[in-house]
Amino acid sequence: MIPELWFLLILIIFWIVIYLAGYLFHLDKHGLEVKPAYFMYKSEKLTRFLDKASKRRQFFWKTFSNIGIAFALGLMIFSIYFFASNLLKFIYPVEVGGPVPIIPILPVITIRLYWLPYFFVAIAIAVLTHEFAHGIIARLEKIPVKSAGILMALVFFGGFVEPDEKGFEKVRTLSKLRMLAVGSSTNLITGFLALLLIMSLYAPASGILIYETIDNGPIEKEGLRQWDRIYGVSTGMNETIISTAYDLQEFMIQNNVTPGDAVTLKTNKGDVEITTENGSRGQPIVGLAYYADYYPSRIPLEYYTSIHLNLTLFWLHLISVSVAVFNMLPLYPFDGERFLYYSLKKIVRKRHREARVMFNAICFGLIVINIAMSFIIYGFIRI
Repeated sequence: MIPELWFLLILIIFWIVIYLAGYLFHLDKHGLEVKPAYFMYKSEKLTRFLDKASKRRQFFWKTFSNIGIAFALGLMIFSIYFFASNLLKFIYPVEVGGPVPIIPILPVITIRLYWLPYFFVAIAIAVLTHEFAHGIIARLEKIPVKSAGILMALVFFGGFVEPDEKGFEKVRTLSKLRMLAVGSSTNLITGFLALLLIMSLYAPASGILIYETIDNGPIEKEGLRQWDRIYGVSTGMNETIISTAYDLQEFMIQNNVTPGDAVTLKTNKGDVEITTENGSRGQPIVGLAYYADYYPSRIPLEYYTSIHLNLTLFWLHLISVSVAVFNMLPLYPFDGERFLYYSLKKIVRKRHREARVMFNAICFGLIVINIAMSFIIYGFIRI
């Protein structure tokens, strides 16, 4: 059975067990609500934690939430600009800096199976920090919190903070904006810290990291597998150090390597001699299917620990920044929609509802058309 089917089978069994446990042991009495492919746990301890956190370092939280309003406004402008300019690049192609494919994040479908552990860790951290920031600022601004806890839906795990809507409506506009803005601001800072750690802990690229090999291809036949590293290549007297994936391509071209030629690869498993094969376009291939540049750790870490830490930080950066940008789109149910609504309510007054509907329609159209154009131009994309 292929790995994707194993994953789906385990996922189905997991949710059946969770649902039966909830039904048989009446877990709802203990604050755990279980439904098909969904559970939510409401924690009074977590609510009390948010209360305590909001009473400590109030000056810091107040300053952070005020700065967050500026961050949120900048993210909103950037998100609209990004999707609009990206759409124009689809319509009017340019030679340099083409459009970025916009694809829905669907585990197993658009994300390869082996990325899921990093994806789940990243999405959990992004959602938990986002929601807890909302909760702390809500209590700081005297907005009652009805409940807080953790939840899981199908394969997505995270946290939630549920403010009291009546209490939310009673506070002043500035308090509303502070609470709505702080989630994306926290995600943006989390993404920046993850990037800072990557730059601090890892040196420039010095090889190729293998993600996937071609089935029964040259390097697979010689025992190279996922997470192995290639850092050098030679043919006879010609030898070069491989720092990036581009270097390998250049070596093949400059040394006139053709299908059937012998090539020696320097790897973390020692020197490996392979015979290149004919690619789909007649070019020589070594059997790499999916790969990226390898970044060595600046600190003494075990080889595989270094790789997985780097990938975890990369996904945390990617997901945190993506959530920060998407969440500030003025589109329901994102925070950006309510942020813009309450910002315009006092400025536009009588027309704020019409403006709300207009921005929803524009942003929804931008996302849908970007996704549609991505599939039309690039076809099915799997990260």
